[in-house]
Amino acid sequence: MKGVSRFFPLLIIAAGLIVITPSLIYGQQVQNNTTTAQNFTTTTQGFGGPPSGPLTAVRHVFDDPSLRVWHFCKPNDKIMMVCQLYDSNSPNATLIGVEYMITTDSYNQLPAREKPNWHYHKEEFAPNRSDPKFPLLTEQQQNATLKKLEESYGKVILTWNPSDKSAVYPPQVIQVQHPFMVNTTVTPQTEKTSGTFNQTLLR
Repeated sequence: MKGVSRFFPLLIIAAGLIVITPSLIYGQQVQNNTTTAQNFTTTTQGFGGPPSGPLTAVRHVFDDPSLRVWHFCKPNDKIMMVCQLYDSNSPNATLIGVEYMITTDSYNQLPAREKPNWHYHKEEFAPNRSDPKFPLLTEQQQNATLKKLEESYGKVILTWNPSDKSAVYPPQVIQVQHPFMVNTTVTPQTEKTSGTFNQTLLR
């Protein structure tokens, strides 16, 4: 129909033609709803921002333990922290999953069947494990920040294989403390700052 914006949904009924505009749906024009716009902005702000910046760690991808995964984290009103996981820090990095962080008290309240999905950060932060780093912090600041996170637990869920063009691989919980991950040698010489992985290795 000429004269009717293609962005406005149309509802055809027997009595005639009704054009449903945003003002009819929401009670006011969406573009004038500054509160909604602010909510959209603040919801996505804060991931990996000051003061600590992003956290990086290896041994998060079961089939590619040397891949250094970038965590962009944000405090959450329900749990301790939520992190977006990327396969690099490049502008076109792939969002490969999420990590949820909870306190020790919250972990102790989990059902027994759920606890194996969570890893203890005090163990994971050992030098021969995930080798966590905060690239924007000094060494002293990094140590202090990691100390604050030690008494917490994390659950890593991978949702996208970066080697795929779309997120077609079934999401899976990565057991960071699995013997394979723990015993795999990862050194600065073999460590990858970006790359791909293939989640087909049998556990």
